[in-house]
Parts: sequence; C-alpha cells; structure tokens
Amino acid sequence: MQEMEFVALSGGGTRPPLTMEERIGGCIYEYTDVEVMINEQRGARPVPFAGMDKSGRGVCIKFSRDPNSCTLGLLCPLRHLIGDKQVVCKHWLRGLCKKGDQCEFLHEYDLSKMPECYFFSRYMACSNKECPFRHIDPDSKIKDCPWYDRGFCRHGPYCKHRHRRRVLCPLYLAGFCPKGKECKLAHPSFAIPQIDRTAGPVFKVNTAITCHNCHERGHKAGNCPHLPNMGQQSFDSTFQSNGDTERKSLQEVVCFKCGEKGHYANRCSKGALAFLSQNQHQISAQ
Repeated sequence: MQEMEFVALSGGGTRPPLTMEERIGGCIYEYTDVEVMINEQRGARPVPFAGMDKSGRGVCIKFSRDPNSCTLGLLCPLRHLIGDKQVVCKHWLRGLCKKGDQCEFLHEYDLSKMPECYFFSRYMACSNKECPFRHIDPDSKIKDCPWYDRGFCRHGPYCKHRHRRRVLCPLYLAGFCPKGKECKLAHPSFAIPQIDRTAGPVFKVNTAITCHNCHERGHKAGNCPHLPNMGQQSFDSTFQSNGDTERKSLQEVVCFKCGEKGHYANRCSKGALAFLSQNQHQISAQ
C-alpha cells in the first residue's frame, strides 16, 4: 500500500495529500501562509477566566480533530463541541443555559434540529404562526410494516403499521444500486421480520369488543391506542405513577450558581456570580 505524501510548506505545517482530480487534472492547490495560520490557530489568546459565554465564537479546529491537541483547555477562546448533538437546547434559545459548551444539547439555531412542538404533538394544533419548534405529522411517526415491504401482510388494511406502495428499484433487483440509501425508489428486504419482544407483557383481551376506530378487537374506540392523544395520556399517567421512584436524591443535585451539590439553584445562599470563583479554583487545581 502506498504511503500518504505530506508536502512541507515554507511557512511551516504540512499539506494534505492530493486528490484524484488534482493528480489527473494537474491543478495543484497551493496553501498560502494565511490559510496555514488559520488551520493552526496562531495568535489565539486565552480568555481571562473559564466559563465565559462563547456562543458567538468559532469552533476550535484542534479540539475537533483531537480533544487533547488543544493546549489552552478551558481557557481556549474558541468553542469546544463535544459529541453529536442532534437537538437544539431550549434553554439556550431563551438565553438561560449556563452549561456552555458542556451542554449535551446543541447551541445553534437549526430548524431541522429543533425540539418538537408540545402543543402540536398533544392537541394537533398550534396557534403561534411563527412557532420555532418542529410540527411533525403524526402519520410520519408510524413505522412501516416489515411484512408488507416483504410482499404480503395478513392483517391487510387493519394492520397497526403503515402500508406504503412504492416502486421497486430495477437496479437494486438486478444486483446493485449506485445511489444506495439516497435512492428514491424502494429497496425491498426479503429477510423474515423478527418478532418485537419489547412490546411488554401480553394481557388477556375481550375479543367480543371491536374498536370502531382501528377495527381491532379487545378495546373500545374511546380507549383506542391509535388516537393522537392516547399515547401521550398513557405516558403522563405512567410518569405520574413512577415520579416518586425516579426522583433524584438531593445529594446528587448540582447547583448551577455555585457548582456545589446538595441544593437547587433557587435555594442557593451564594450570589449569581459564585460560579466564577468555582472556575478559578478548578484552573488553579489543574
């Protein structure tokens, strides 16, 4: 296997290997001294103290490549993004998030990654014309029937899963489709679907009762699980019944004002800037 070639530049640093277009076309892109300085983040000065708001700053290139390559650590003036954040932080939208880059949610306004609108998911209506949250169609949450995609479903129109008629991809049936998952046509799977064992315990149902909404036996239309609000109501009842057992102990609660454990932020006896002194102790300890 041929080793990757790295070309040394006059201003320091190296150049990435050539692509196939550059080798065939003969057009080699030369990196300038300014681009090398930007990639190496020369001239980056440490911030006065850790915990500063860096929402408007850029992303640290060194930390994105290797978390241990940034020598400034908590004093880096650029943002250190951790992990793959898929949902926008709702507290950051209101300017109330104090976790900064350590937050497990995204601190960036991206409409495709906004949380789901509570009113639209619960009541199927939202009166806010400029609602920043996502309005997801409940039909899109229904899973596709694996038996129907395979060729035949014995439940027919009464199946609880979605039956979608799609055109098969002729290239996939021939053996290979170059578009892969991005293909707009259907790629059938002929594997036998596995039984879903995570549905929970099976209860005895009264087969004499037929639901007029989903035409399934065992429940009435008023208690149909396929109604838009029944799933949320069952979740709320389960959460209320298990709320006492899942509640954290007071010793595990972290105060966001002073950073100490044992009390909430609204019961903190210290000031609102107590977290600054806490960050100074962490820096001196390092």
